[in-house]
Amino acid sequence: MPSNVEKETKMPSNVEKETKMPSNVEKETKNAPQAKIAAQSPLVEKDKKDGPKQSDSSQTTHSRSVLHLTALKQDHEVSIGFSHAACDCCHSAGADVIIFPEYGIFSPGDRPQLKNYLETIPDPKKVQANPCEEHEAYSQRPILQTLSCMARNNSMFVVANTGDIQNCEGDPDCPSDGVFHFNTNVVFDREGTLLVRYHKEHLFYEFGMDLAREQQNTTFVTDFGTFATYICFDIDFERMSQVARWPAVDGVMFSTMWVEQPPQMKSIQVWESWALGNNATLLASNIQLPGANALGSGIFHGQKGALAYTFDPDGISKLVVARVPKSTFHWVSPNASITAITETRTWDWEDDGKNVPLECSTKLLNESTDIYKDYRCIEENVTKYTFKELEGSSGHVEACNNGLCCSLDYFTGGLNDRFFLGVFSGIYHHFRRYSWCEEDCILARCDALGNASCATFPMMSQTVFKYVHLRANFTSEMVYTTVLKNGMRLVPASEFAINHDLLEKSVRFENEAGRKLITVGIKGRCYDRDPPYHR
Repeated sequence: MPSNVEKETKMPSNVEKETKMPSNVEKETKNAPQAKIAAQSPLVEKDKKDGPKQSDSSQTTHSRSVLHLTALKQDHEVSIGFSHAACDCCHSAGADVIIFPEYGIFSPGDRPQLKNYLETIPDPKKVQANPCEEHEAYSQRPILQTLSCMARNNSMFVVANTGDIQNCEGDPDCPSDGVFHFNTNVVFDREGTLLVRYHKEHLFYEFGMDLAREQQNTTFVTDFGTFATYICFDIDFERMSQVARWPAVDGVMFSTMWVEQPPQMKSIQVWESWALGNNATLLASNIQLPGANALGSGIFHGQKGALAYTFDPDGISKLVVARVPKSTFHWVSPNASITAITETRTWDWEDDGKNVPLECSTKLLNESTDIYKDYRCIEENVTKYTFKELEGSSGHVEACNNGLCCSLDYFTGGLNDRFFLGVFSGIYHHFRRYSWCEEDCILARCDALGNASCATFPMMSQTVFKYVHLRANFTSEMVYTTVLKNGMRLVPASEFAINHDLLEKSVRFENEAGRKLITVGIKGRCYDRDPPYHR
């Protein structure tokens, strides 16, 4: 990513919130069997329905894949080459869909830089387009044609992030160069036909791009369910959650270039907690640029949590594949796999996470010299949190902040690191540019820096927790829970129980052998109290 490009994420004020489900994704309720699960009750219950069957409806699962792609120095031809290799791997694995990351084809940049990579993308609601078949019409739009042919030649759905350029002469909001630039996700079906063109509604800086002109319906129907697609910063706002909770929608296919923010906003934490909180499958494809704070991809189930994920700052692109059960069928093993991909070969990836260091904080470490391997992160703004340090190997701790009161009961084999109970309620200011309402109750491994008793969040711990019960009087309807252990690994969802009573939200972790935890957190999102989004 160019050094002059900063990153962030939020929602445009010109986009009105819509809660009604479009008629094209309404479905008739079926009395199909529900999937058997062992995990605790999800935060949101919804009546799942069968999606329209376009192929073999007797199958109970479909394989889905996300590409964790290392960005390749503004060389979109090389990136497309990697994409071909990933599609070949997916085809061999029998995958039904592949999702590519945000800015995986080209890097963020200013308007003159971006013009070299943007293509005019038709609106599939107005015109049917199959760039692979329509060679002459799309001969000057190689990105669209290549993606369409990937889908067609491998008989799989393809979700990719690219850029759309549209003439806007006569529009009062038209930029001085006469065109709109849109950060865009496209979806192609198995025949290579364009199904969805989605313009990102919440830009994170990205001053070379323009905001979507209106709120869009991003849902699309496949032979394995109905899905929506969104991009990066969208996940921090209500719209994506609203759509995911429509009864007809099975999940979201998500492209991102995420900014790593401990203690609760690191990529895989957000992906899993969002899936559990909305009882929806999330397929999250993230760019791999550890030195630019971007890392972590995976496939997350609304009740089982992580099915497969990668989080390893090694500069190697990886393909994550897992079977995901249809919403009305019994649970089956995800049969997950991770494949490493370079320009010359592919191989099975094992021991994911071995390169995770103790620290990633930009407060402690110098600027990265290798953007592909020197992992860096930027802490959440915790200056207005109330912190209380744990004392002793077990105990009860309470803390309050602006009316939110959080309590912690815990038992360890001996407190060998500094841990704090942290509480916050109010308007959170994100990178001093964006703001939203949240309520936070968190247990975190934390070290002091300067005058702050809790300032940085190491990724390793020597403290074994056998029991944690964290609870608070949240007013937020939507809460997102994370339980994270040593080396940035997600604790299996079967080891913690989420409770979301009207008057109290809680998470209870219990493991007789114990886990070296680094974070247990509950993040409430009071969407109804968000200030207007301004880019």
